[in-house]
Amino acid sequence: MNQHRISALKRTLIVAVGAAAILGAQGAAALADSSASTLPPEWHIHDGQTGLGAQHKGIGFFPTILGISSGTYLLDPARCPNATDKAFLPSAGSSASVVLRAGICVTSTQVIELRTLPLGTAGPDGWSSLSGTDGGGYVTYYKVTAR
Repeated sequence: MNQHRISALKRTLIVAVGAAAILGAQGAAALADSSASTLPPEWHIHDGQTGLGAQHKGIGFFPTILGISSGTYLLDPARCPNATDKAFLPSAGSSASVVLRAGICVTSTQVIELRTLPLGTAGPDGWSSLSGTDGGGYVTYYKVTAR
């Protein structure tokens, strides 16, 4: 191979590696982005940025549930659908259910199912629990699975 052709191949390889690095960095940044602008309007994010508007909520018990530090959690905070379809929740209408909260939240790698019930009320079989997360009279049951 002549020197000109080798130089052209080196330049092409350098450009390709650089482009791959830039695309990889943008993908990682998008994954770590906790901006509510990436959410549907009927969702919210538990990123602790409560001053940024209604879609931003406190981090709450999510780091505890996931077994990670708050700092690590904030790299990939939980995103949750709002309870806009309250008629379908177990505590809706005339059902008089004791369920305070029922729903799911997700991170990029985990699905977090939640049920909040009065103390003394049994939760779903096989779920873990946290007590005192809602004023002390309730227990939040949760189940975390890979996404």
